[in-house]
Amino acid sequence: MRAYLLRRSVQGLVVIWVLATATFVLFRLMPGDPTAVFVNDGMSPAVRAQVLGEFGLDKPLGEQYVLYLANLTHANFGLSFFYRQPVWSIIGERLLNSVLLIVPAIALGTSLGVVAGAWVGWARRGSAIERIGVLVATVIRGTPSFVMGVLGLMVFSYWAGWLPNAGMRAPGTATDGFGGTYLNGDFVWHAMLPLLVLALAYFPESLLLMRTAMLETRGEDYLELVKAKGVPERRVLFHAARNSLLPVVTYILNTIGFSIAGIVVVETVFSWPGIGRELTLSVSRLDFPIAQATFLVIAVVVVVLNLIADLIYAALDPRVVYR
Repeated sequence: MRAYLLRRSVQGLVVIWVLATATFVLFRLMPGDPTAVFVNDGMSPAVRAQVLGEFGLDKPLGEQYVLYLANLTHANFGLSFFYRQPVWSIIGERLLNSVLLIVPAIALGTSLGVVAGAWVGWARRGSAIERIGVLVATVIRGTPSFVMGVLGLMVFSYWAGWLPNAGMRAPGTATDGFGGTYLNGDFVWHAMLPLLVLALAYFPESLLLMRTAMLETRGEDYLELVKAKGVPERRVLFHAARNSLLPVVTYILNTIGFSIAGIVVVETVFSWPGIGRELTLSVSRLDFPIAQATFLVIAVVVVVLNLIADLIYAALDPRVVYR
């Protein structure tokens, strides 16, 4: 196990280094001048040099790259070109906004998907329950997130007027600390619609995975033995569902990491101030420090959660052995 952890850790570090290098190079190959945000023609040469030095842009590209990697070892992402503030103070808040949206959505969507998938998988093959369940999951799975977001806005915001159409709180609302920002009804009210849209995106995959696992499990000998002992059908279904959760657990952990990358569309549709929306804004503004840091945060989350998923898989299934 130790050798496996060491090997996976080294692989993860290599992946992060490759991504960090790729983002450093690609953003500097993009057309446009990022210094136009904070440097103008009216500046004197001395002031211009001072401003460029503040962002580390007065050094050769190779030296910038070495300094960039050195700063990453201390989780120092530099200063934002646009905000003129430390990058971590900006993406830290945006990341929290995204996590508070993603985690409840994944919990709701996958929980409903697991329950529905167990029910559909336990039903008789070819029955109405199975056909309707698979059809609904397939339709939702094939619908892009931005389409579901726009439909949600049309129905619940513009037609019914039940839920707000944008933002994380009402305009002009004063916030104070974590409790004043997030632990209030206004935040929950604004989060409901994007949360439901995200939950719908996670629902069909969980349903289909659970259904497939149930179909494989329901023919196992131990279930026949349980039935022969006169155990009620509900308890038999519980045993089958518990032993069918392995692929769903792996999917959930992998989904959390990739959801941070895939939440861009939903946050843009609902103007949610999260890390996905900030990523799109930073690219359009040529704010390299923000964009680079966002990509790296996503990469680290994906690598770590993939490793955790493998370890949990082994804990749930003793037959899995890592060498």
